[in-house]
Amino acid sequence: EMCFSNTLKCCKCPIILGSRVFSTATSIHIDFPATSAPITMMTFILALLVMCLRTVLGDVFLQHSEFGHELNDEHILVQLERAMGSEHRAATETRMKSITEALSSIFVALPKNSTGKVGSSSARYALHRLFVQRHGWQVKGLAADGETWDAAQPSAALPDKVSSGVKKLFDDRLGSSGLSLDELAVFAATLENFIHAEAMTRLQSAYQLSGEEPMLTLEKKKVDKVFQAYMAIYVMGINTTATSKTTMRRHVKNVGKIYPGWDLTLKFLDDLRREVVGDRPSYDFTDITDVVEEAGERFGRFQNQECLDLKQTLVRLEEFNGSGRVRLADFYNSALSGGQWQFSESLEYLRQLGALDESDSSNLRVIIPNYLNAPSNCIASSAYYGVCCIDECEELLGHVETELKSPMADSGRIAKIIANLPSSSLAAGRELSATQMQRLKELGDHHGNNIPIHGRLFAQWMHLAYPRECPFPHLSGTIRPKTSKDRQEDGETTRVQKDEMQKYISAGRHVTLKQQESCNNEICSAMWSTEEELVDAHAHSLEQARKAARGAWRTTLFSIFAFAAAVSFALATLKDSGKILGTVEVSSKPWRARAAQSWLKPTLNLHNV
Repeated sequence: EMCFSNTLKCCKCPIILGSRVFSTATSIHIDFPATSAPITMMTFILALLVMCLRTVLGDVFLQHSEFGHELNDEHILVQLERAMGSEHRAATETRMKSITEALSSIFVALPKNSTGKVGSSSARYALHRLFVQRHGWQVKGLAADGETWDAAQPSAALPDKVSSGVKKLFDDRLGSSGLSLDELAVFAATLENFIHAEAMTRLQSAYQLSGEEPMLTLEKKKVDKVFQAYMAIYVMGINTTATSKTTMRRHVKNVGKIYPGWDLTLKFLDDLRREVVGDRPSYDFTDITDVVEEAGERFGRFQNQECLDLKQTLVRLEEFNGSGRVRLADFYNSALSGGQWQFSESLEYLRQLGALDESDSSNLRVIIPNYLNAPSNCIASSAYYGVCCIDECEELLGHVETELKSPMADSGRIAKIIANLPSSSLAAGRELSATQMQRLKELGDHHGNNIPIHGRLFAQWMHLAYPRECPFPHLSGTIRPKTSKDRQEDGETTRVQKDEMQKYISAGRHVTLKQQESCNNEICSAMWSTEEELVDAHAHSLEQARKAARGAWRTTLFSIFAFAAAVSFALATLKDSGKILGTVEVSSKPWRARAAQSWLKPTLNLHNV
C-alpha cells in the first residue's frame, strides 16, 4: 500500500523473522522538495521495493523449507518423551539452558546447510568441543580419533542399550534437515542424562562396598567412606557390572598406591561436598547424589591442573623458546635422569598418537600440545568418556568464533583478532611474524580470501600462531590415537625400554648447533602442507554461495541508491537552475532600460548643444 503526496507516507513489505514471514506495515515519513518530489519519490520507492524483494526472495529456499519442516514435525522433546518417558524429558529440560548457552557461539559460527541447521559432521564436531570445554570429557563416538568428522554419526556416542528408535530419531533429522541449536542441545542433554544414570550405578556399587543402604541418612564418617569408594571406582575406570566385589574392594584399598593424585582427589571431593551441600553431621541420599553428579562434571577441570603442570615441565625442556617442541633425546633423558617417569612412550606409540615431529629424521621431536591432548593422558573414568587434558586451543578458537560470528573471514580480520588474543604463554598486542602473515596469506589465496575457520588449514595456522597451545592437525587416516589400555588390549606395547631410550639420547648429542640454528620459522619445523579438510565441505560451499549472493545484492542496492541520488540531485539542480534563469531574465529588463537611458542621455545632451 503506497500513499503519495509531497511526503512518502508508508510502504508495506514482508519482513522475515527467523523462519516466519510476516507482512508488516512500516510508516516512513520523508519530506521531499516540492520541485523534485515526483522523481525523487519514484527513485526512492524503486530502491525500497528492491529491498523488500530481497527480503522475500533472498534465501527463499532456506526460509520456506525450514518453515515447512517445523510445521510438519513434532518438537524433538515430545518424541523423546514418548520414547523414554516424562522423567527423561524433565531431566533434559533442566540441562537445556546451560548447554544452549555453551553451544551458542560454536553453532553461530559453524557453516549451515540449506535449512539453516548443521549437518551430521558439524553436529559431531560441535558436541565434541562442547564436552571438552564443559567437562574435559573426550566422549567416545564424538572425538575424531584421526579420522574425518563425517566418519561416524553423532548417535554413535549414545549407549547400546538405547533403543534403535531413539538413535533413528536423531539420525533421521541429521539426514534430512539437520539439527538446530535447540535440537543439538537436546542431544547433548540426553547424553548427559545417560552419563548421570551411569554415575548412579557407580554410586550403588560404592554403597555396597561400604556396606551401607542407599536410602538411609548417613553420618559424615560413613558418607566419606562412600565417597572414597565412589571416586576410587571412577578414577580407575572400573566396570562395576563386569568386576567382582572382591576385585573392586582390592582396587579401592590400593588406589593410593596405583593413582598418584589420590590425596589431592580426596581434598577436591571434600571441598566439593562443603560447597554443594555444606558441612553437616549427616547427609541423606539426595545430598550424596548431588555431590556425586557435580564431582563428575567438575573433575575434568580439577584434573586438568596436572596437565598444566605437565605442560610446564615440557616447556622447560623446549628445544627453542616458543617452538612447542621437545627433542626426543631430551624427552627420554628427562625420564631416565630427571624423574619424569611418564615420558616413556615408545617411538611407535608417539607416532600413532600424532605427537611426533619427524620432519627432520636426524632430530625427532615431541610436539607439546599433541602430546598433552593425546588419549595416553586420559583417565578412563566412564563407559561413555575419558577425562582428558583440556585442549587450550578450543578456548582460543571459541574466542575467534565469538568475534567473527561467521564460518569464514578474510586474512586481515583474522590477523587483527589473533594479534590481540592472548594465550597462557603469549601476551595480547603482539605483532605477528613475517612467516605467520605469509602463511595466512597463503590460506587466503587458497580460499579466495574467505578463510574457513573450521578446517585443517586454519587449525594448522593456529598451531603456527600458538605452538604451545594448539596441536598440529594431521591429515585424516595418518594417525590412530589410542589409550594405553586399548593399545595393550591389542597386544601392542606403549613403553620404550631403557636401552632404546639411551640410544636416542646418545644420537641426540650429535645434533650440531648449526643444525639447531637452521630453522626458518617459529616452530623450527617443516611441518606444513596445503591439503585442506573441512569439517563440513558441503555446508561451507553453501555458505560461500550465500556470501557471494549477499555481496552481489549489496552492490546492486548501492548502485540503485547511487543512481537514484544522482538522478534526483541532477533533476533538482536543473529545475532550480531554470527558476534562477527565469528570475534573472525578468529582473534584467528594468536594468537594460536604465542602461539605455544612461547611454542615450549624454548623446542627447551633445545633440542639443
